[in-house]
Amino acid sequence: MKIKNKIIGVITSIVLINCGMSVLATGFDINADNKIDVNDVTYLQNALSDFTEDTKLDLNSDGRIDVNDVSFLQIEISNQSVENNTQISISTKEYCKNVGDTFTISVDTNNDVNEITFTSSDSSVAKIISTEKSLAKVKVNKVGNATVTVKQCRETVTAKIKVEKARCVDLSEWNGDIDFNKVKKSGVTCVILRAGYGKDDNQEDEKFNEYYAKAKTAGLNVGAYWYSYATTIDAAKAEVRNCMKTIRGKEFDLPVFLDVEEYRQAVLPRRTLTDIISTFCDGIKSNGFESGLYSAKSMLVDSAYPDELASKYLIWMAAPNNSYNELPSFVDIHQYSWTGRFDGISEKVDMNYIYNLNY
Repeated sequence: MKIKNKIIGVITSIVLINCGMSVLATGFDINADNKIDVNDVTYLQNALSDFTEDTKLDLNSDGRIDVNDVSFLQIEISNQSVENNTQISISTKEYCKNVGDTFTISVDTNNDVNEITFTSSDSSVAKIISTEKSLAKVKVNKVGNATVTVKQCRETVTAKIKVEKARCVDLSEWNGDIDFNKVKKSGVTCVILRAGYGKDDNQEDEKFNEYYAKAKTAGLNVGAYWYSYATTIDAAKAEVRNCMKTIRGKEFDLPVFLDVEEYRQAVLPRRTLTDIISTFCDGIKSNGFESGLYSAKSMLVDSAYPDELASKYLIWMAAPNNSYNELPSFVDIHQYSWTGRFDGISEKVDMNYIYNLNY
């Protein structure tokens, strides 16, 4: 075989692999010594002068055949060596988390060249919300199981994630002084704080900012709720504005809920109450927060259109006399007791289980 034809056949055998970088197929053994190494570069370098007019040797596609094509070949050989010798591992292969938790999966690798990819087998259970080099931040949103697969070049490792319901308390200024570190140690992972109520000024919950700061410091997942008196669309819009004055700048792990339980709302036409709820929740969403509805089972089912609301927002239902299995399938958070006791809270407290945070 002529050298020219051999080199042309070799050059055209560049292929792509999953790492997303061009690498050299085994046909790049230019000097036929059963190895792809610097000797092939030298062989090509010596041969270039004979084929300066052959555009198939323009490896880097710059319109010229020169030493830069030799450099290109050297880099590709180096890349192939890195890819073929990639080794990755993760320190934790099984995680047990509660709905609402966010955590990081860290990968150890000897390859700093090629991209690492992270994929979840079920994003509704475990959602990858960001990646950075060898790290992935994962948010767990629903009771269930998922597997995160980590891949770099031909190497893969997996992490199994089991997600259990989250124990949650909802709090207002009436709960007094709270030791949030003790609350967390007692098994609570989430808190939903009353931010305030109504549409008028100076109706912020007096403990909201204190509770928010202390709960965040303790490592709890935090959400908020706004107690509503709205009986018109305009009043709902005013409550959105008032709520935003209080919560703007805060970062929540859980949604901002509208608390609907007033008798004056229960006697409204179902269409009217449903539209009031939607107005508030959509207003909160338009300001960059996730939103949801809190209400008693009887009020939600009898005074609004629950299926319509559940198709757009998370549903937090008060039903202390029912088990979760007895509730409508659209319920995401179950308030199962109004008389709970937890270390760190002197007063009786509402207790909840969070099963799902997906819309």
